[in-house]
Amino acid sequence: MPIDNDPPAQLTLALDTAPATSFDTFHCDDGLNSGRLLASRSIESFARGELDEKQLYLWGEAGSGKSHLLTAACRSVTEAGLRVAYVPGELANQPSALEGLEACSLVCIDDLQRLDHGSEADLFHCINRCRAADTRLLFAADRAVERLGLMLPDLATRLNWGPVFHIEPLAGVEILDALRREFEQRSLLASDEVLSWIVRRFPRDMRAMKELVDQLDQASLSEQRRLTVPFVRQVVDTAGTEGV
Repeated sequence: MPIDNDPPAQLTLALDTAPATSFDTFHCDDGLNSGRLLASRSIESFARGELDEKQLYLWGEAGSGKSHLLTAACRSVTEAGLRVAYVPGELANQPSALEGLEACSLVCIDDLQRLDHGSEADLFHCINRCRAADTRLLFAADRAVERLGLMLPDLATRLNWGPVFHIEPLAGVEILDALRREFEQRSLLASDEVLSWIVRRFPRDMRAMKELVDQLDQASLSEQRRLTVPFVRQVVDTAGTEGV
């Protein structure tokens, strides 16, 4: 979300700008899950203004990477010196939260399934203002538009005005490869035994996986120990994160 109401050339966001929110670190495999790759490349082109579309809609289950793609788009646009707004779904329910967003170059609204019925008209008018101002719109939810249960039919129509991408979660060997790359990005060596142990005991949710890898990174550095199954189990038990 914007941090002030003034119209500076560039608007700084309270977003994580670590590598985890870049397009380069969005996990996908062209051979196994080309849909994720297509979505990532399309959203990257959209953020750069290279896609001849005014809006995109992403949907997929929790942990599939939708928020990653939205924040990566925000990062790309802010690095170009342009204004962006990132609005979580629950914040969109606050009075006046969607006002003035048409002044931005990109507006991202995440977790649309959390939008209250009473805020549907506000979003409807926000979309109209943004499209009139040529502001790009990027939406994300955990379900397709038709399953949001919207009371305002015209809002559902507007949310479907642009391309829709279903972001499939990582599966099978993909999740192992993605987890291995998360460790490598932090200069940590994790054996296949460690990776398999984690995958067997944790939901296949990359957001949760990344949080675990961060915990293991800190613990390994603090205790100067390499990653083994007993050590990982110790960290998990201490943090109480298993199965989160």
